Amino acid sequence: MTAPRRIAILVLDGFSNLTLAALIEPLRAANRMAGRPLFAWSVLSEGGSPVASSSNLRLEADAAMATAGETDDLYVVASYEAEARATPGVRRFLRAAARRGAVIAGLESAPYVLALAGVLDGHRATTHWEDLRDFAERFPAVTAVPDRFVVDRRRITAGGALPTLDLMLDLLRRDHGLSLALAVSSTFLYEGSHPGHDPQHMVAAGRLAWQDPLLVRAIRLMEANIEAPLPVEAIAAELGIGPRALLQRFRATLGTGPKAYYAELRLALARRLLENTDRPVNDIAADCGFASGSALARAFRIRYGVNPARARRGGG
Repeated sequence: MTAPRRIAILVLDGFSNLTLAALIEPLRAANRMAGRPLFAWSVLSEGGSPVASSSNLRLEADAAMATAGETDDLYVVASYEAEARATPGVRRFLRAAARRGAVIAGLESAPYVLALAGVLDGHRATTHWEDLRDFAERFPAVTAVPDRFVVDRRRITAGGALPTLDLMLDLLRRDHGLSLALAVSSTFLYEGSHPGHDPQHMVAAGRLAWQDPLLVRAIRLMEANIEAPLPVEAIAAELGIGPRALLQRFRATLGTGPKAYYAELRLALARRLLENTDRPVNDIAADCGFASGSALARAFRIRYGVNPARARRGGG
């Protein structure tokens, strides 16, 4: 009998519970469906201490990363403040794993950690869509793509929780066949798996895709034009309807107009960038389609009740 594939999971403080579950649960289900241990995994933290998720749930680690034995795959799970978690020790650990030839994966915001360690240089990679532009600018030696997940030789990246589930199902299909992948997918009643090359979207359309496909097209146009927002009239013309008809469809389905919805998308992105990067407010304003940092600050205070500087300190 073939030995189980050895997987180490380095979990960093502030991680997403859902992303970690999307990684581990398919492994557990695959072992159960196969009737034998295809995978064996252990959870690591930097020092062996418990780690707290973004919702403050505590996770006990099996071991400190320094005491971990050799593994076939190393997965890193990170979410908020990923760069702060990329300590010198974590970077050395990743570089040592790369020298051993391990497959190294970064999930959600963990591609930042991998890139800071230098183990993504020369590879294609993705990260959460809100951070993708910043990631591309920060790491020019990495080819950043907006895919849900990327498998490039011995480097793997995924943009979030559901892309991680799609990734695990895809890896199961590649290594153990379509039948097992479908069986695992059925365990979670998950029928909407996506290939890795599908793009990430700011808004998950879900039921809206069949309720009003034209509205989804309008939202996708907004997502594609954040830095230089399109006039509502231009969006309507692209869809082949009038501005008034577009306004009526937005209000009937989403309870708001297209202009307000567009502004909400841009402000949500600005908030994410403020909370998770140290980029200047003026740069963030430009990336999110605001004429100046002061224009962003005015809109931000109206929407969130705090100024951008306070949001950056975590006070929002």
